[in-house]
Amino acid sequence: MVETPSHRRQATYERTNRSENADVPVESEDIKAFTDRLSEWSTSLPPAEQSLAQVLLQYSRDLQPGDVRRRQLIASLDEATQATIESVKEQWRQTARGPIAWARTEPSWEKANPRVGGGAVEEYEIVQWTYIRPERWTPPYA
Repeated sequence: MVETPSHRRQATYERTNRSENADVPVESEDIKAFTDRLSEWSTSLPPAEQSLAQVLLQYSRDLQPGDVRRRQLIASLDEATQATIESVKEQWRQTARGPIAWARTEPSWEKANPRVGGGAVEEYEIVQWTYIRPERWTPPYA
């Protein structure tokens, strides 16, 4: 069987359709298939949009499966933190005579920790700041 662009595209779609669930690990083949699809699609765009697509293409070519997994973890962390804070707020509403505290989370972000003595990044931290303060709080400088 001769492999035509149509056959490659169909195989690519079959490969990437299995990644509908965000918890499914993304593999190098998934990233390559996405990059190929993006490249093919970008040729149908107007010139200005093709320039934007080239930026996305370069970014996707540089992606590694570990990069995608960290972003998946960050999205899950953001969602879980929001759900926890909403649950705590609901408990406060049920047990108190009004709001007793204020809570807010910031978006998560990655912090790369380089190796001691230089070299490639050894580990990443996923950081998320959460602020909780009593409702009737007076700042010390007030």
